[in-house]
Amino acid sequence: MSTQVVILTRDPIYSVFLEMTVREYGFVPRLAAVMEKVEELSTLAPTVAWIIDLDNQTSTVEQVAKKARKLAPDVKLVFMSSAFTRELAKECIAQQALGLLVKPIAIARLVEMLSLLRQEITLTESNQVLPKNEEDAKQEELETGVPMEHPFLRYSNLKCPVCFRPFRTTRFKLWTVPVSDTDTDFCPICNESVHPELYTVVVCPACYFAHYIGKFEETRVIPERARTFLSPVGIEERKKIAFKLESFCGERTLLHGIKSFELAAHDAEQLKMSGWVKLAGEFYLKCSWLCRRMGHGLHEKQAQEKALDFFVRAYKPYRADGGKYPGPMIIQSRMEPGLEPLLERGIVVTGFLIGELARRLGDLRMAREYFDEVLELPFLNKFTSLVTHVNHVARLLKETEQALLNSQNP
Repeated sequence: MSTQVVILTRDPIYSVFLEMTVREYGFVPRLAAVMEKVEELSTLAPTVAWIIDLDNQTSTVEQVAKKARKLAPDVKLVFMSSAFTRELAKECIAQQALGLLVKPIAIARLVEMLSLLRQEITLTESNQVLPKNEEDAKQEELETGVPMEHPFLRYSNLKCPVCFRPFRTTRFKLWTVPVSDTDTDFCPICNESVHPELYTVVVCPACYFAHYIGKFEETRVIPERARTFLSPVGIEERKKIAFKLESFCGERTLLHGIKSFELAAHDAEQLKMSGWVKLAGEFYLKCSWLCRRMGHGLHEKQAQEKALDFFVRAYKPYRADGGKYPGPMIIQSRMEPGLEPLLERGIVVTGFLIGELARRLGDLRMAREYFDEVLELPFLNKFTSLVTHVNHVARLLKETEQALLNSQNP
């Protein structure tokens, strides 16, 4: 069954425009004029997103988000409005909306939103939800500078939260990286010349602190750990991890991208950042994606093995206890330093990724064990697109198991 996007709008022009664009991205568009119809349509088929036009609607962002969480927790929310205020943007951020589109809608922003719908939200580093119409974007480019020879890049001015050095770095323009699909481990599939992960991690040119660009400046580090991190020995160690590459602040190669993720995983562990165990797993997973794009099978496998180790640690508190999902007290007792409680969706994704990485690494027994456990999670059915994805990959595993059995018993 195809996944659908439900569109709530009373604007005849935008209804046609959105319907055509959503269909081009491989989703089934469903139109509604009232909120009750949105809720009804969402029960008929797997729904990946609601696009809600706030004009001429009585429901607020908070009310829509509350209904979405109750009816379809898997749904991603995109809001539209002809009037933009900071309060509206903050409300969208507070309700974890995927984006806010301001009329007249810039095609680029809509493309960005539709591309994000194909990615696993738990693994998506969202830089901002504030809207950018075309004039705002042009003005920002004049202020920050743009590498004119590269159509996908822009500059950002940042300050390192560890050594406090200001610097300028490159990043993707948010609206220039369309994703057509995802691989079974959630790796985005897109044009061969574009790699969405390449500029995801910022690297300080002075101390080599690395983190997601959307979280870089807000990182808080314990002073004692920062002093150790900034020691000559620590900096030299990170230079070796970086392969002594020149600055990460300009246009990057795939090798720059790979090393940026390795640095980020190393730094998260060294600084004992909040939730660093799962965070390091994410960094190594995305590192493996770039290794795959580079055609480096051995390095991809090594990154997958490291990601698997960290994800196993992150998921350990949620392992079945006597065939049953553990209660809150058992989960809390299993928490090790470096772990933060996972939301239900995060539990599903982390458990699934353990099974998927084990499958890709050839450990079919471990893959079967974790897939079976994830499929028994009591809250799995809240996330319809994840249910479909997990079952699809579990079937691929079953086919591999059957083929192996046939080869052993010709």
